[in-house]
Amino acid sequence: MNCHLKRLTFQTVKLQSTALALVACWMVASVATADDKAPEKVTFDDHVKPLLVQRCSSCHNGQKREGDLDVTNYTNLMQGGGSGTVIEPQDASGSYLYQLITHEETPEMPPSGTKIPDPEIQLIAKWIDLGALENSGSVAAKAKPKFDMSMSANPTTKPEVTPMPLRISLEPIIKTPRPSVHAIATSPWAPITAISSPQQILLYNTQNLNLAGVLPFQEGVAHSLRFSRNGQLLLAGGGRDGALGKTVLFNVLTGERITTVGDELESVLASDISPDHSLVAMGGPNKLVKILSTTDGSPIAEMKKHTDWVTALEFSPDGKFLASGDRNGGLHVWEADTGNEAFTLKAHSKSITGVSWRADSQILSSASEDGSIRLWELTEGKQIKSWTAHGTGVTGVEFHRDGIISSCGRDKVAKTWDQNGKMIRQFAGLTDVAVAVSHCDESNRVLASDWTGKLTIWNAVDGAAIGQLASNPPTLTERLAASQKNLTAANQKHAPLAKVLAETKVSLNGMLGSLEQAKQAQVQTQTKLAKMETTFSTAKTQFESASATASSLQTELDQKSGAKPLIKESLDKANAALALLPEDVDLKTSVTSLNAKLQQLDARINELNGLVAKANEATNAMKAQMETAANNVNGTKTEMQTVIAEVTKLKVDVETTQKKVDVGSKITAAAMADVQQATQQVNYWNSNLSFVAEMKAIQAEILSVDTDIAAKKTAADAANTKLSEAQKTADDAMRQKKEAEAKAQALKEKLSKLRQTL
Repeated sequence: MNCHLKRLTFQTVKLQSTALALVACWMVASVATADDKAPEKVTFDDHVKPLLVQRCSSCHNGQKREGDLDVTNYTNLMQGGGSGTVIEPQDASGSYLYQLITHEETPEMPPSGTKIPDPEIQLIAKWIDLGALENSGSVAAKAKPKFDMSMSANPTTKPEVTPMPLRISLEPIIKTPRPSVHAIATSPWAPITAISSPQQILLYNTQNLNLAGVLPFQEGVAHSLRFSRNGQLLLAGGGRDGALGKTVLFNVLTGERITTVGDELESVLASDISPDHSLVAMGGPNKLVKILSTTDGSPIAEMKKHTDWVTALEFSPDGKFLASGDRNGGLHVWEADTGNEAFTLKAHSKSITGVSWRADSQILSSASEDGSIRLWELTEGKQIKSWTAHGTGVTGVEFHRDGIISSCGRDKVAKTWDQNGKMIRQFAGLTDVAVAVSHCDESNRVLASDWTGKLTIWNAVDGAAIGQLASNPPTLTERLAASQKNLTAANQKHAPLAKVLAETKVSLNGMLGSLEQAKQAQVQTQTKLAKMETTFSTAKTQFESASATASSLQTELDQKSGAKPLIKESLDKANAALALLPEDVDLKTSVTSLNAKLQQLDARINELNGLVAKANEATNAMKAQMETAANNVNGTKTEMQTVIAEVTKLKVDVETTQKKVDVGSKITAAAMADVQQATQQVNYWNSNLSFVAEMKAIQAEILSVDTDIAAKKTAADAANTKLSEAQKTADDAMRQKKEAEAKAQALKEKLSKLRQTL
């Protein structure tokens, strides 16, 4: 351990023992009140020491240093005790001594439950805030900067392939009478959450809320779930109370078990896997924190400092540290690779229910049944923020990737916070005490469960409840039966709608045919009317021409007929005059001229009478033709109006029926969509049942093959043993043969030498 960590370890020994010792130092004797107005320069020698000597010297002096703390000596007090420093110059609110006397922390001081008078508290606070000076000649040191709450870059890298489960069995291992959720975890790089229920771990997609897989956990109940930092592995720690404790690693993509680590006599309550996948840490009722190798399960370190059940632990994202908490409020940070203690973080007064590291490994959050969430910096192991998150007790806490914090508690709500302890949002909807909380960074959704087994998921942005995840899902057979029932209902709904729609379409097609015929009749009638109007126009023109001709001739006839009496009268007068004057040449000429004119006039009148008669005859004929044409036009117009009325009516009927078809089509299409969806669901669950059956068959075959391999290996081992024994017998016989041959040769040589001697 380097010098820095040695110093930190010295300062972080048994925080709780010092707290109890400080409580004991406050005597019930008379209280020495501070001046009504403390001087501007408050010092230890002049103002604080007399108060501490009166209050604490019986337990904390140079001779009797309970908790390794001496309050009668400035140097000793500033050095602190077994719990580390108790005075933070220029930061009264951050000083542990001040937190105890103000009852912000427990155990409260004095132990009677009554705070010391406010003037004394104000005097101690002022002394600390002014620099915790030793005497009037001391100068306050420059204030140390507070821990930087800003978040550095995330050291983890998103994998190239999103670690989403492939095809994993969706068949529940068991169905319990009462649903329960013991733990929740979300993948850091995929919209996947894992929830623990008896003998199984359920994987859900946090975007569509569909079940993505069921992982068997025959060990019992997984009390702890953790995804690896790259999201490719899922660690489950649990077992059976008083009987068995295991941690199991699963491949998230395939759902296959990779390895099982640990062999405890009690269920594992807290566990995690290191970022590099080389280590597993676990703890439980045995009060121990164990670090084991994932390669062979061999122990790496065992930490025995916890005084009660280990209830929470987590590796830092950079893999350097391991934080652990217990049921007695103990909170420790260890070196991950050695198990050596780095810090003891003393503040919580009740059970630690959760620890979570910020993504950059610079801040650790802790939650407790004392109702608080606390943040710790890991340079010196100091608390940098604390707030009451759930007054009746916090039951879960988790850092988001962006530094926001999720929590849940006994107040039946989940919440999100910024790192200054300001609540961002509250998520309602739980019906009992919250058990666990988690946040999916990929879908930005918050999940929390309660003791009834209800698991609710919300949108982290606006707090809207999105839905619930079943902790006790139906079997595949039940799902198939429900889907088939839905399919039957969907078909029953769709069939009459489709029939009505088909009938309406037939009716519409008939109307469209009638409308087309009516339109054609309208066009034909329009053509006929146009022709009739042309005929009428021609007849009218001819009639008008004939009428004009007859009128003109009649006018001329009338003129001629009117002129004839005048001419005749003139002729008669001329004849009378000629009779009197027979020889009058002019009269003879006049008579002759008048006779000629009269004859011409008679001829013209006769001609005009004939022409007028013919013109009148023609006019009457044209009039008859015109009247016929007019009647034809009027009749065609009437016919046209009838056709137009029929077209208009058919258009209205078509439009009305088309609307019925459109509405019916939408309703029928929606019903068909339900049928298709139900069909897909039926096919989906049939496919899953086939998959499970095939998978079981393959697994049974694998087991059979493995059994056969084992049997053949046993037979081979037995044969090899026999072969080895036979080989040994042969080797012994060969050795004995060689020994006998050597002995015979030696005897022959001895005999030969003996013969030579004789």
